[in-house]
Amino acid sequence: MRRLVQGALAGLVGLALVAGAVRPAGAATEIVFLSWGGLYHDIFRPVADDFEKETGIKVTFAVQAGAKDGLNKLMAQRNNPQVDVWASIEGTAKAAAEAGLLSELKVEQIPNLAAIPKQYVTPTAAAIWLSPRGIFYRQDLVPFEITKWEDLWDPRLEGKVGTSFVLDTGNFLVMAALINGGSEKNIEPGFEKMKQLKPNLALFYKTDPESIKFLEAGEIAVAGWGILPNVYRHLGPGSKYRFVMPAKPQFLANIPVSIVKGRGADQEAAAQKFVNFLLSKPAQEKMVAVAGTIPANPAAKPPDTIKDMIPPLDHVYQIDWGVVNANYSRWEDRWNREVQTR
Repeated sequence: MRRLVQGALAGLVGLALVAGAVRPAGAATEIVFLSWGGLYHDIFRPVADDFEKETGIKVTFAVQAGAKDGLNKLMAQRNNPQVDVWASIEGTAKAAAEAGLLSELKVEQIPNLAAIPKQYVTPTAAAIWLSPRGIFYRQDLVPFEITKWEDLWDPRLEGKVGTSFVLDTGNFLVMAALINGGSEKNIEPGFEKMKQLKPNLALFYKTDPESIKFLEAGEIAVAGWGILPNVYRHLGPGSKYRFVMPAKPQFLANIPVSIVKGRGADQEAAAQKFVNFLLSKPAQEKMVAVAGTIPANPAAKPPDTIKDMIPPLDHVYQIDWGVVNANYSRWEDRWNREVQTR
């Protein structure tokens, strides 16, 4: 009988170890994940639940209004960090790294890093998906089919276009520069092009939910800077909404995940496990199916529903985030004076 009891206990301990329920003494039991709210919780929550079942580590969500807001939160908390893992965009991840806020990601602790293409990995960030950017509009309010960025300047869209300088850290201005012979390194053509767009501009949005709210209410007919995950659930057969990713230039945002420095060895070890989980094939496929994005892990498959929305990715523009971050505040001040002021 004693042997049977000992054998049963050994079996239970073995099962617990497989399930991740038994952790070394002092190991973290909870991590805080900073990301966007709303739809993004729908994307991340199922994966976080799977992670908790596998490891026993709970994932608590903190919310940022945008990646810039997330960066500001981390800066404010730098002497007493409250976040373990952070999802952002390339520009803010780079700024956070330069500010010394992020821990180095090492393949020894995060084996799935090896699966992510090198162009989507930095010492402190790894892409979890690639997010198409484009134009989102209501077909019932637009008298023609929008296919390219230049269509936003069409006189038939007078007073019908909304856009943003804040979302994606000035990318709309960079796009305007590119189609007018400039770039982030020569931004003057962008401001010239934006002044030409003013008759068509109805309003400006600062957050992901605002871009959808104004469109749903009919306050604008076109969201000139559309982020596919934000609008994905509105698309489908019979929908009055349409998303188009112009063929040139193409903007495909690398959405990186990082580990925040300064939370202690146990918290960092738990954060590494979560990042490794996010980079796995099953987690990537689960996330992109909800988000309508392209997985960063080549072994994972994108959802079939986005195939008709994404043209061949032959003209993806690689932004120099060092240039953008260095000039962002000055550009924003000028945008507010010259573009948003009537």
